[in-house]
Amino acid sequence: MYLCFVDESGTPPSRPNPNHPYFTLGAVIIEDNVWHDIADHVRGFCTRHRLRGELKWRYFSPHNRSPENPMAEKNPEERKALSLEFADIIAHSPLTIIACVTDIEVAFQYASVTNQRELYHFAYKPLSERFQYFLQDQKSLGIVIADHRGRDDDRLFRAHHDSLVGRSGKTVSAYGRFVEGLLLQDSCHSIGIQLADFVAGAIHRAYSTADKDLATVMKSRIRAKKDGTVLGHGVVHHPRDRFRSDLQRK
Repeated sequence: MYLCFVDESGTPPSRPNPNHPYFTLGAVIIEDNVWHDIADHVRGFCTRHRLRGELKWRYFSPHNRSPENPMAEKNPEERKALSLEFADIIAHSPLTIIACVTDIEVAFQYASVTNQRELYHFAYKPLSERFQYFLQDQKSLGIVIADHRGRDDDRLFRAHHDSLVGRSGKTVSAYGRFVEGLLLQDSCHSIGIQLADFVAGAIHRAYSTADKDLATVMKSRIRAKKDGTVLGHGVVHHPRDRFRSDLQRK
């Protein structure tokens, strides 16, 4: 059995914004029998550096001064070193990374995308398909665990997940390897979702800025073809036929 933990790179926007050209959903896929080992490594990282509380991608930012940030007293150099160490832990863990990077402006040109929630659902479909393909490769079953986002969002997200899993046809992927429905959990109680948050943030940063350092460290864990290609396999551009890969934050 495989667990697929999903989280997003920040709050999805309600409309296109040239300052934020991409929206990224990231996921880590962990086999059930190695989850405890990975969790122990993450807890060890926190213990070594005396970090109490939730690990969030944004907390590694040199400018984040949130009172709840366990790295609030760390300087920018220390935070950068911590982020590289955490990325290295992920790179040496027996897990698989998948992600969907969405071109926001193009996404909002679709009739099905008119708000934040629909953008999230738009990005979730190709990500969930990659998990299904992974499960087919492994000849195993799996379940999706995503971050809790609020009562109404959770209810509609579950309905969206069920609509994907329950339908079939030539243009729709079959989700025969999925078990149960969508599970939702507060990220503060889930090491898996905290890992997905970091992965989503690092991949998002690689696309939206020139900083690819952390994504490069973790690249070996991204689902890839036999020739090492990750694009279209572990990382999907969405929508694929209209995606612009050369955008930067303005």
